[in-house]
Amino acid sequence: MPATTALEFHPLTYVEERDGITVGRVDGTSYAQLPADGVELLKRLAEGMAPADAAEWYSESFGETVDIDDFIDTMRELGFVRVVGEDIAQAPKVRFQALGRAAFSVPAWTGYTIILIAAAIAMVVRPELRPHAANVFFVPSLILVQIAIALCQSPAVLWHEWFHWLSARRLGLPSKLRIGRRYYYLVVETELDALLSVPPRKRFLPMLSGMFADLVLFAGLVLLAAAVTPSWPGRLALAVAYTVLLRIAWQFYIFLRTDLYYVFTTALGCTNLHEVSRSYLRYRFRRLPWVKPSDWTTDQWTPRDRQVAPLFALILFGGVISMVVTVALWAGPLIIEFLTRVIGALAHGTSGGPGFWDSIGSLLFVATELVVLPMLAGRANRRRRVAATG
Repeated sequence: MPATTALEFHPLTYVEERDGITVGRVDGTSYAQLPADGVELLKRLAEGMAPADAAEWYSESFGETVDIDDFIDTMRELGFVRVVGEDIAQAPKVRFQALGRAAFSVPAWTGYTIILIAAAIAMVVRPELRPHAANVFFVPSLILVQIAIALCQSPAVLWHEWFHWLSARRLGLPSKLRIGRRYYYLVVETELDALLSVPPRKRFLPMLSGMFADLVLFAGLVLLAAAVTPSWPGRLALAVAYTVLLRIAWQFYIFLRTDLYYVFTTALGCTNLHEVSRSYLRYRFRRLPWVKPSDWTTDQWTPRDRQVAPLFALILFGGVISMVVTVALWAGPLIIEFLTRVIGALAHGTSGGPGFWDSIGSLLFVATELVVLPMLAGRANRRRRVAATG
């Protein structure tokens, strides 16, 4: 029998989506997408209607019965129901909202536009400022190039995430910067879960602001190089600018769930396009022996996701093409240039000379990054899995 005593709920937010309504706690700790009838039932419960009365109201309003106990259990699991003695959820106080607004104000956009246009003009007038793989090797020492580029990546990534953070703060959302790990790399990430509490049209700027920040950084580095070239700071600026360009290209690898993946998902009104599209592709190619079984024929996906999945599969394929183009035009020449310099130093340099040891050190640097660190990370992951299962 459904309970006759009203439940107490935390304050909730309701945002209309294409396939339902996203409901979340005001403190941004939990979200779920519900159909319209489920939201109406939740609102009645949140307003103080007893579960038994809410179930009767639902039956009269929608002409069908509801398992109210199961529905309430789901709301408890989501943290929407307030437990006895638990503090009422409150919207977090968001600092630096004024800074976020300033970063995306009309004067700021004007400044960004001037920087981008000036950099474009500089690259047209001075061909040496244009992106080229050789720009990465700003000094003869390969090991110094690798160390300098590695040290410059963290500030560049932080700049990207900083714009994500600022654009969310501009909306009054509690975005967070945190240090995470992807395999064996330490990365800076921005938590933007709170975007689910605002209408979809307001989510695009926070999602795209990181890419825009990269464009501004690239343009700024080009202008710095134009001002101080041919000195080594100018050459270093062009080297870092090339890596920023590669990072912008990486965002087009949609299948890796980059920033553009979430832009497409939001624009198309979907929730889990990555998994749905993979399920669709496994179903289409199910006769191939190496393809895993697909759950495409089940009803676990939303109607909108199922409708868009065939189109999005083509977009994913476009991401693969983008990766091939990037490797062929930008990453490939960089690798070829590196190998040419290493082989040249080892084959034609003085045995035991500075160039020889610089090349050896450079190869050890690459081996550590591509072989040793992955092995250590894989071993650590295996130990954690064994510990978890043991």
